[in-house]
Amino acid sequence: MLSRAFKRLGRDQQGVTGLETAIILIAFVVVASVFAYTVLSAGIFSAEKGKEAIHAGLESARGSMELVGTVKATSVASTLLDSGDTSFSWTVGNASVTIDTDTADRKEGTASIKITIVDSFTTGLVAYVDLGATVTLKNPQHYAVRLWIKSDKELAAGVLQLVIDDNAGCATTVAESIDIPALGTATWDQPVLDLASPTADALGTVACVGITAASDPGAIVVHVDLIQAPAEVTKVTFVLANALAGEPVDLTTTTDANGDGLLNETTATTDHKMTIIYSDKNQRTVDVAWTRKLLGKGDTDALLESGEQMRIIVNTHAANPMPVADTTFQLTLVRGNGAELVLKRTLPTQLDPEMDLN
Repeated sequence: MLSRAFKRLGRDQQGVTGLETAIILIAFVVVASVFAYTVLSAGIFSAEKGKEAIHAGLESARGSMELVGTVKATSVASTLLDSGDTSFSWTVGNASVTIDTDTADRKEGTASIKITIVDSFTTGLVAYVDLGATVTLKNPQHYAVRLWIKSDKELAAGVLQLVIDDNAGCATTVAESIDIPALGTATWDQPVLDLASPTADALGTVACVGITAASDPGAIVVHVDLIQAPAEVTKVTFVLANALAGEPVDLTTTTDANGDGLLNETTATTDHKMTIIYSDKNQRTVDVAWTRKLLGKGDTDALLESGEQMRIIVNTHAANPMPVADTTFQLTLVRGNGAELVLKRTLPTQLDPEMDLN
């Protein structure tokens, strides 16, 4: 019985034929070929992209600029309009208004001006102060004014305005009527207010400043202190050179035709090649005005070439508010095919006429 089973087992032979082996081998070869082609294609694609990135980086680097030396700032000194220390120099603009001196609640000096408005008041001139001798805001040139102000209740922006005039009593069509931002309750604020027409002739002989109401503020008590044109930075200057002795950098610029501190004019050619962006915690102002001046040897074109240096003068009066003491600001120089150059600086607590910001 056992021997018969062994014989049967010996006759039951199974195996793999040559054809099946060939099929399996061909399948392995095909899969390996497809995989190899995929890897090779991915490698070639990656190599091409890497080469493009390298060339783009080199092109950007060779068309870039670098800062040479320090960043400097030019400022104008503050100009006092009214100290707010004496109420007798102020005059009410309406019978529904009273004025007092408040020596306890003040921000600067010995007192502030307390202005009380009752319900019968509606709109118009609230109070004003004649300056006696006229004050100029044009020499040196100012672009903003500021004041300390506090209200005993919330007020929306533009309800109250600061008025500036070259006539006593602020009685005519005033030279400037500037909206005061929204005020909180019983909180001193010091808004910086941009002048709408800083180069107007009337600002060369300021004779009166005051507070007016563009809309009815209701019954309210307002404190005012220290009205002045603050010390402010008007220009930032730095020197650029061609980085890596690379390709010429086009620094063609245009003129600020309307004097607003911006180059994005609609009335002038806008074919400038570099945009400068001013930014700080309050704003981002694009395309501020700038000019260039070649330093040392070089040709007379607008190209910053290898071995040349250009002084760039940036006008900051388009910023709203203007950069004042303790302001941290950033200038970003943007070109079409070059890397951005970012200059970030903080102004000192005390502004000098000329400052080194490094």
